[in-house]
Amino acid sequence: MTAAAVEFSGAKGRFFAWFLTSPMRRLLEWRMGRPDDRILELLDLGGDQQVLDAGCGSGFHSLMVAARLDTGRVVSVDVSQEMLDRLHRNAVARGLDARVESLLADGLALPLPDASVDRALSAAVWHHLDDPDRACAELARVLRPGGRAVVCDLVIEPDTKTVRGLEGHDRAFGPSEMRRIFEGAGLVDVETETIGRWVVGAATRPATPTPPPGPDGSP
Repeated sequence: MTAAAVEFSGAKGRFFAWFLTSPMRRLLEWRMGRPDDRILELLDLGGDQQVLDAGCGSGFHSLMVAARLDTGRVVSVDVSQEMLDRLHRNAVARGLDARVESLLADGLALPLPDASVDRALSAAVWHHLDDPDRACAELARVLRPGGRAVVCDLVIEPDTKTVRGLEGHDRAFGPSEMRRIFEGAGLVDVETETIGRWVVGAATRPATPTPPPGPDGSP
């Protein structure tokens, strides 16, 4: 079980499932910044894409994306059943349930075929994980050639990282680390920026695979 699954199960999972799509979220955004407009801009939605939301929580971003799709759909994946239950209720209430498919699964082993989605989104997930490199490799695997991954996560400064209780929180995180993870997964056209307390980045799966470098470092 991942750290995220442990953190957001049971009563705690039900509370955060409510909080993350409640008006109280606006208070958090006021303190930390609001990257959502930039996330949508980087996703560059056209209405017919298949979009993965890996670590969707109770669906704040899934529903934001679904509302901008016409014939496309969002595949929302999370390890917490409590989160997915809240997502389903919110999707039904907004008339978006036909555009949202939820899957109970781990983002480190996505139950999706290779090259099956046009866009992959993951928001506020990587800082929970012991192995964000593997999570990014999964995003890259399921993206179609030319598809784009967009990731948003907390900027964790070196002098504050040790106060966080879960494994995976005890390391610094920012634009350079996000870039390293994207490039390690073979993604290209990487761009990163900070918005308030958040780092937002995007990268593309190459249309043709990039061959590994030779022994002397040459292509």
